[in-house]
Amino acid sequence: MKKIALVSTLALILTACGGGSDSSDNGSGDNGNGGGSIPTVPTAPTAVKGTIDKVDAVQNKVVVNGYSYDVAGVMYGEVKLNINDLQPNMMVQIGGAQKAAAVQVQLEPTITGKVTAIDPVAGTFDVNGMTLTYKLSDEIGLGDWVMVSSLPTADAGYKVLSVIKFDIETEYPGLANSYEVEGRLSSLDESARSFKLGAALTVDYSGTEAHNIEGVLADGQWVEVEGTLVNDLFVATSVEVEDYSDLANDTEVEGIVTWVDAQKAAFELNYQGRFVVNDQTKFEDGPKSKLVQGALVEVTSVKQGTQQVATEVEFDDDNSTGDDNDNVGSWKEFEVEGNVTASDATAKSFVIKGISSSMTVIVDANTQYEDGIRFDTLNQQRIEVEGVVINGQNIAREIEADND
Repeated sequence: MKKIALVSTLALILTACGGGSDSSDNGSGDNGNGGGSIPTVPTAPTAVKGTIDKVDAVQNKVVVNGYSYDVAGVMYGEVKLNINDLQPNMMVQIGGAQKAAAVQVQLEPTITGKVTAIDPVAGTFDVNGMTLTYKLSDEIGLGDWVMVSSLPTADAGYKVLSVIKFDIETEYPGLANSYEVEGRLSSLDESARSFKLGAALTVDYSGTEAHNIEGVLADGQWVEVEGTLVNDLFVATSVEVEDYSDLANDTEVEGIVTWVDAQKAAFELNYQGRFVVNDQTKFEDGPKSKLVQGALVEVTSVKQGTQQVATEVEFDDDNSTGDDNDNVGSWKEFEVEGNVTASDATAKSFVIKGISSSMTVIVDANTQYEDGIRFDTLNQQRIEVEGVVINGQNIAREIEADND
């Protein structure tokens, strides 16, 4: 579904409508602080992309990333939903069009579609041709249309946070033909017009009209695909590249750290984009040393030139997200220096000979080159490479000259 704009005016509106961190009332009227005074309410970010902590349908409020908002409406794309449809651990976005003193909540699931298989023993289920690990509620059965919210795993798979059933027969018939999958793009074949999402799903975009492809497709990108499942293929009607290049200043994004450079001067979030860390970056609920692959964080940032600079990184140690699902995977990084002995422009890979052995390294859309290096000038150069290991492949994140 199309993403709503993250507008910078939201911060002013939230200040007026009571957006701020959630607080509890112990029944004595002092909001739990023991002194009778109202505690200082942190200013809500310009916009928020994260998971729902709590829903109060009676008060028409929702808490996302610790901030409480009055809800004006709930949407999934162009379909209007109800606040009663909101559940904890659903991925949402707060931002965009406002109504009176409240906010619009836009649902941002990773996957939508019908459940085609359930294995209660293995704790898995299938939707849109993918097998996901999660213990479904007893209310969900074969053929039910669901929204799946998730975070990425080390193997470019999905750590499922929530699976919510919607009635597409009577209550929301507009959702009946909505099938969506997000994921990391790999194995792009421009001739066959196909690629893979996650670890296994093959997407066929041969019939997708050019105006329904937003962005230039490349391996390593995070994309959102809408379409239908035909046999084992997900046939796309639209493909949209998603990254953090258009984040408004002071937007807070929740996610998994998918790479950190050796100096902790930059990191990647959700395979979707890179954030720079500088001396002004604040770390909450933990020191900078906790910034590692696999960490769950909430990142607030501002745009400086072409870089997204993190102003605050808050570590989230709440392991309750995702119910009993702990399949984040084994995160791996690598760092190597040596001479490039061969390169393959078609495969977008090169071989680097280190001290004891050679390694094949792949470049993708998120690889950054420094010191004037380009892929076509790598051969026979001595370089340093930092990267991540995804499904057994060494994927470069930074390539620079080795001048030591």
